[in-house]
Amino acid sequence: MIREAILFGGVLYILITIAQIIDRPSIWSEGIIVAIILAIATVYYLINDEHRLHTAEIAALWAAVLLFMVYTLFKYGGVL
Repeated sequence: MIREAILFGGVLYILITIAQIIDRPSIWSEGIIVAIILAIATVYYLINDEHRLHTAEIAALWAAVLLFMVYTLFKYGGVL
């Protein structure tokens, strides 16, 4: 059930990204990159190997935490 919900959500976000690309052609390169990343992340949840899936989830979680820390440092430092 959860895997199907994640698959549905991923497809929905990919469709939203495609709609944004059509609406704003100037962002086509970023939109394509985002759509590809969303597709890879969505398909990755269809993997049956639980250990490999867990490892990927933990890596994605820590990557998100580190990216927020980098953003905060840039914002605090006046770069952004």
